[in-house]
Amino acid sequence: DEEVELTQGDTEEGTATCYICGEGFLRLIRCRVCGRSVHTPKCVYTETNGDLIVTATSLRCFTTDFVWSCPDCENLLGLLYDEEMIELMEGFDDLDVDCDSRISMDDFLKFKHKAHKAKNKKAMELAEVEAAIEEFQRLDKPQSGMVDWWSFVDSRIVEKLSHRSNSELVSCLTQLEVEEAKMFFRSFDADSDGKITLREAEKAYERWFASLWSKVLNCSDSVTGPKRNPELSKRVGEHVRVNVKIFMEADVKKHGQVSWSQFLRDQSIYILAARRNAANLYKIKASEEELDIIVAETHYVRPDLE
Repeated sequence: DEEVELTQGDTEEGTATCYICGEGFLRLIRCRVCGRSVHTPKCVYTETNGDLIVTATSLRCFTTDFVWSCPDCENLLGLLYDEEMIELMEGFDDLDVDCDSRISMDDFLKFKHKAHKAKNKKAMELAEVEAAIEEFQRLDKPQSGMVDWWSFVDSRIVEKLSHRSNSELVSCLTQLEVEEAKMFFRSFDADSDGKITLREAEKAYERWFASLWSKVLNCSDSVTGPKRNPELSKRVGEHVRVNVKIFMEADVKKHGQVSWSQFLRDQSIYILAARRNAANLYKIKASEEELDIIVAETHYVRPDLE
């Protein structure tokens, strides 16, 4: 519900047992969206029918303390209505010119040329072809030269969800996601009055970007570091201005402040988009060390050892 109270109590800790096998111990990794825990790599491998990339991502997140979304929560298809799913499927079929269940660069450009000629009665200009190539490359995040169904869905599904009302999007959030958003909001709300002013947003982003750039440049002091470095100060200032402007767009009534309910509605699409594990989107393969652990604890057999 979009009127979730800012003062509402925090959620309880996630389960201490694996939701697949029901046992505890070993490597239990908790989903940041639903709060369920699962063994990695053993039960993740089983649950995903041997998906090596997804399994390796869960193991990597466990060993690095990165946040992680379980396979069920990461799959945003479950949020779509039937008609939205049909539109996605038809869009994929249109681009898959040779009907091999994959979209190649050639498929993509053929479709773009055909659609452009039908609409404009002329061939595409060079700049338009270059723009189409860049669009394909954004679809092909792993840069493999081919876009399969799941890569296509990943690139289109957030756009599809963004057409819904903010109220609908807020209703899709889990309690854990609301709690995480609440913590972020409170970190901006310096006087704890339930509203974030323009000045509070500026101060919060200044702290955040100053700390980030200080780490990048190995500055020991995140506060005075930017002041002593004119170039750093300029770059921090540019990022602060851009992000504050975007943040304050949630103030639709132009009161000069953003309330908790406005913030949650405005951020809901970004919170849902963040469910996806970046390593899976970019199809980052398992490292040698991760493969050794997966081989030892699952039924996976490395091709080079068969």
